[in-house]
Amino acid sequence: MVDDATGARSSVSGATATMAIEARGLTKRYGPIVALDGLDLAVPTGSVFGFLGPNGAGKTTTIRLLTGLGHPTSGSATVAGIPWQPADCGWPATSDTWDRNPGSTPG
Repeated sequence: MVDDATGARSSVSGATATMAIEARGLTKRYGPIVALDGLDLAVPTGSVFGFLGPNGAGKTTTIRLLTGLGHPTSGSATVAGIPWQPADCGWPATSDTWDRNPGSTPG
């Protein structure tokens, strides 16, 4: 069960369940363009979650940030209890090619 509208806590038989995904104030800007604006999200472990929205709503940007393929401008996120960190893709630590050109993502 979700205790509040933000889904910050989940309770199962009186015990606090862990969250598979948590994001607080997750924001991504590409220059003047705001691709994701202060997302708060909590997905309890073991739940099924649909991530739907219109084109340009920030779905792909959110997934890129949660997987470490993009750098958030601000906010925080954890996946399986592990705080956000850049993915180790073998690129130099200063590489931000995908952040500068989001249309270059494969797929």
